[in-house]
Amino acid sequence: MKTRLPLVALATAGVTLAAAIVALNFTHREKRIGQRIRRLYSAADPDFGRAMGVLLGPAIVGGNRVEVLLNGDRIFPAMLAAIQDARTSINFESFIYWSGAVGRQFADALAERSRAGVKVHVLLDWVGSNKMDPAQLDEMARAGIEVRRFHQLHWYNLGRMNNRTHRKVLVVDGRVGFTGGVGIADQWAGAWSRAPSSSSKPAGWACSATASPPRPPPEGTLAGSLPGLQSTRPIPRAHDVA
Repeated sequence: MKTRLPLVALATAGVTLAAAIVALNFTHREKRIGQRIRRLYSAADPDFGRAMGVLLGPAIVGGNRVEVLLNGDRIFPAMLAAIQDARTSINFESFIYWSGAVGRQFADALAERSRAGVKVHVLLDWVGSNKMDPAQLDEMARAGIEVRRFHQLHWYNLGRMNNRTHRKVLVVDGRVGFTGGVGIADQWAGAWSRAPSSSSKPAGWACSATASPPRPPPEGTLAGSLPGLQSTRPIPRAHDVA
């Protein structure tokens, strides 16, 4: 009987700890907007564009050229060509980045530009890039690319498992930007209906601001090549952004 008491105590402590972890992760309620926003003007009103620019961050500006790229056989070559033409900076963010032929092409192109002196910043979602070979991340970091993975899961934040970055943005030299629904993986090669669009300056600068991490790491920011933001030195390994 005496020998069973320590086992019972340990089992009770284990169950209590597990219950505490579950409560810690899943009892937190998300904040909700309780105030009803009154509509002041229609979407056709010029004030609507100005308001959206203030709410979303980058201002909505004119003077852009937009091209729609359909299917991977047009999307990937255009993105790779823009990377190869980079002269000063590359800001790249993606939810999906998997190992394979397409992933290797992008890694090699980004690494080549980094070695040539271009400032390259890469932000990948921790879940969306889980099919990427860690050695490939290290190769990119060794080439001088600043690599971050967004929101790694830990035992204390399981309730935020779905708090991911789904943005897919590539900005080259602050003037050419790509955004859309394509993932960096072989599955998106060939005929796909998701259509990223390519835009030229000044919208490209606005995309660069969007490509900075939602929560910058202590060392600096992935958008370090933008005016007024602190740039960071290359890091030896790919780090995670909480």
